[in-house]
Amino acid sequence: MNDSMLDWASANGGSKTSTNGRAFPRRNPVHFSETAHRSSGFSLPELLTVLLVATILTAMAVPVVNSAMATMRMNSMVSSIAAGISQTRQRAIMDSQAYTFVLTTPDNIYVTTDKPGNPVPLNRAFAINGGANATYTFTLCPNGTVYGAGGCPSNNTPPALNNAPPALTVTYQGKQTNINVSSVGNVKATTVH
Repeated sequence: MNDSMLDWASANGGSKTSTNGRAFPRRNPVHFSETAHRSSGFSLPELLTVLLVATILTAMAVPVVNSAMATMRMNSMVSSIAAGISQTRQRAIMDSQAYTFVLTTPDNIYVTTDKPGNPVPLNRAFAINGGANATYTFTLCPNGTVYGAGGCPSNNTPPALNNAPPALTVTYQGKQTNINVSSVGNVKATTVH
């Protein structure tokens, strides 16, 4: 039996005892008039202050989040290009065959000769070397070296001086990263800003 049932029982001539015969302690009843002046919420100025602080913090966070997202997208794009070059180089070494990695802008797709019918699309929002209509060719040789479009040198001829791998500059929302591939196949990405 709960207190409200006991109060009803007392008002109607019953006793305030439990089922085991012990008496319940008497409590002071709380009337609605005593609790009406107590507030259980927040005042309007308090709510407006919290809302103002939340708005200011959100306004400060938006540029930081946008910058972080642009950095992550840039890193993803650079990683995609670097991984494509590195994987094609590994394939050339494993198959003992020269392969090419051809990057076409502004479509931002690349094709490798080990998978000629399978162009890989990249994000078109990025500008590679200014976004002009161009093709950049990397020749990946069986010995692990990398050259430009001139192909791998044969055993009897030294490599041409102007056959270096092309340098790439990727720009996106004011951020710039330079990608350089050394003649021994090391891909290095340098963030400019």
